[in-house]
Amino acid sequence: MMEGESSKSIQGNIVGLKSTNAVILATDSKEYEMYLIDDRIYCCAPRSGIDRNIVLEVSSKVANLVRDRGQNVTVSQVRDMFCEKYQTAESPNVMIAGQDSRGLHLFSMECGKSRMVMYGAKGRDKENIVDFLSKDWNDFINLSEAEQLARKALRWEHVEMCTIYRAKEIEEQGANMDFDMDDETSVSPASNF
Repeated sequence: MMEGESSKSIQGNIVGLKSTNAVILATDSKEYEMYLIDDRIYCCAPRSGIDRNIVLEVSSKVANLVRDRGQNVTVSQVRDMFCEKYQTAESPNVMIAGQDSRGLHLFSMECGKSRMVMYGAKGRDKENIVDFLSKDWNDFINLSEAEQLARKALRWEHVEMCTIYRAKEIEEQGANMDFDMDDETSVSPASNF
């Protein structure tokens, strides 16, 4: 993929799932990478082209806020940074997952905006994957079941997977932390904005 080229030509898919005690990102392609944005915030995005540049810009901005200014960064703040960068992108193949004082979060990036989802997919087979997930995902799915479901959805046993476990100490700290965050409710990928 060339430097400014879109991620539409990428083979493979990304899957994101929330379980009762974790959130998972998984991919079946070496063309995607799991990027660490902050301590407990990750995104899965193409490893080259404009998407990589955007991820590196957002990561640098987050590092500046955390390291140089001593700020705590929320998953929603990171999502907002990505939304700003993807104002003109048609449909970026990017998903963001993480935990902050408000709990576990999973966002699917759209053109200049995002959706908070319980499960979702990006890539060539996203419609089929979302349809598959809608039949087997439930509110009480545990981590082991979610990992198996991600592998089945991608139809590949050896997927690259990132798991962010619920950390109680973060939730307990949340009572003492005051974040300026929007109050979004999670929706299924088929829901409208």
